[in-house]
Amino acid sequence: MQRLVLSLDIGTSSARAILWAADGSAVPNSLVQHEYRMTTTADGGVEMDSDLLLQSIEECIDRSLNSLPAGGFVVEAVGMSTYWHSMLGLDENHDPITPIFSWADTRPAHDAQTLKLQVDSDDIYRRTGCVIHPSYYPARLQWLRRTRAETFRSVKRWVSPGEFLLSRWLGRTDISTSVSMASGTGLFNQDNCTWDLDLVTELNLDLELLPQIGPKLQVGTGLASNYAERWPSLKSAQFCGPVGDGACGNMGSGCSTAEHIALNLGTSGALRVVWPASSGALLNSNTQGLWNYHVDQNRRITGAAFSDGGSVYQWMCRILRLPDEQTLEREIAKRGPGDHGLCFLPFLAGERSMGWNTEARGAILGMNLDTDGISIVHAALEAVALRFSLAAATLHPIFKQATSVIASGGALAHSPTWAQMFADCMNLPITLAREPEASSRGAALLAMEAIGMIQSVTDVPVATGVTYSPDAVKTERYAQLLAQQEAFYHALFAPKQ
Repeated sequence: MQRLVLSLDIGTSSARAILWAADGSAVPNSLVQHEYRMTTTADGGVEMDSDLLLQSIEECIDRSLNSLPAGGFVVEAVGMSTYWHSMLGLDENHDPITPIFSWADTRPAHDAQTLKLQVDSDDIYRRTGCVIHPSYYPARLQWLRRTRAETFRSVKRWVSPGEFLLSRWLGRTDISTSVSMASGTGLFNQDNCTWDLDLVTELNLDLELLPQIGPKLQVGTGLASNYAERWPSLKSAQFCGPVGDGACGNMGSGCSTAEHIALNLGTSGALRVVWPASSGALLNSNTQGLWNYHVDQNRRITGAAFSDGGSVYQWMCRILRLPDEQTLEREIAKRGPGDHGLCFLPFLAGERSMGWNTEARGAILGMNLDTDGISIVHAALEAVALRFSLAAATLHPIFKQATSVIASGGALAHSPTWAQMFADCMNLPITLAREPEASSRGAALLAMEAIGMIQSVTDVPVATGVTYSPDAVKTERYAQLLAQQEAFYHALFAPKQ
């Protein structure tokens, strides 16, 4: 009897379900994906209907389980990767009374600025690992209290999408949140692995509105009757709590220790390093711009997150008159660093790392009548890589033992030219991960570890692909372009005196 784990990967643009074996390999033909779009509003809102998410992931589960041949398999556990920082409000019956508010929702920007004046931001950053920013719960809760007071008063529990789904499937209202998901809220004390009571008090927030934090990943077994009938192969499966997608990405791409830096470039992007929680505190004045969360109670994860990654390229494909992808790749590859003569600030979706500036927006400097679409794309691709290099310059000195960068996400795999730019900008070798579903694989491995199917995630190897080594001449040129980009950034977005 082959033991399997079902992993659910819930992203901002799609949901996936995949079955995995104990050797870390995906079961053939078990990958099912359902795409969706979040609702955006002119004032910066980014929301999703909870029923749409529920239906999407349930359809994926249906089809993935149906891919299994009869007999010879047992699904031991269900793991889940979900996007960090998002939330929805439930009423006394545990039914949603708000949409899912995404981390990308910028409407709490004013409340973040106000909150910074009311609290000791540096101390909160040290305790919670998060700056005061619209991405996190504190500013969002203040915004909801200010703009939707009646709804805010009606909420009996604030949860992440993962806890909402588990509550539905298991028919329970006492679903705890994982250490991982709690650590990305901005309300969590990173050293104590508890809700930060001082901040909860400062926000005048009732602690009963937050779920319990479960020290273990397992939530329990026993589906609600309607789901037990729908998914008989999951009747005895151990359901595990959701883990932040970034943490899962590290674990699934072979970056489960501090020897490797994980680079992810999809719609958004991130640089991340996993390290032992027993090492103690990390954040100080030299780490400003980085965040600090948890994979679980024993492992922390530190890094930088960027709202704009592949989304910048996708935006340009919609807006500009560009040649086909092969021609575009070929033409950009012919050009040297900065040959376009432009300076691009890639903040189309706002800024998180490194400045966390709520006022930052996308901008292009240096255009003239000769500027063409390829030049703008070239400048934008370099601009994204330069932002990552800024984060790497802070992150790598902290983790000097990191000998390589392992990159996942489809963007760099589809563009060798862009991958080489990243290596040149960061002055580090970049190796592409061959696993296309790193977050899903990470969620599965963490679930296997939690139920004892494997001893440790680190025991399961992952295949890697081509490595891009930095070019010293280009690295020096990119350092000059970064200085230019930073000067442009500070000219536009420096705090007003």
